[in-house]
Amino acid sequence: MYKQTNTLKKIIVFLFLCLIFVFGFSWRFYKVSPVEIFSYFRAQIGTTVGMSVGVAENPFNTLAKQLKEKELRLKEKEELLNAKEIELEEKKFSRAGEVILAIILAIIIIQFILILLNFYLDYKNRKRNTYGGMKEQCEKSN
Repeated sequence: MYKQTNTLKKIIVFLFLCLIFVFGFSWRFYKVSPVEIFSYFRAQIGTTVGMSVGVAENPFNTLAKQLKEKELRLKEKEELLNAKEIELEEKKFSRAGEVILAIILAIIIIQFILILLNFYLDYKNRKRNTYGGMKEQCEKSN
């Protein structure tokens, strides 16, 4: 047992020294860093070693798949309905805004007409009082 662990340690040290030699050699002659070498080997191992996991189709997982597809369709319909609802709200508010604007403009025009009518009636009243008062004074003096 002792010999096996000692031999295993020697092998590990030997492999470690080989790894350091390869890294030093690559750095010295090819100007490639150990990090680049490590990432290259990791990518190569990642492409060669692969695993796929699958479950055979059964009524339960097909039902779950159908349920997910139905949920996705319902979410899409809900998003469409929300967009239409927002659009209708905007149209409703814009139409209400147009109506309010028309009412305000009508009130302003009516007020303008009433002010003009007030000026006209004041003018007529002053004219009648001024000339009428002069006639009365002229008649008293005669």
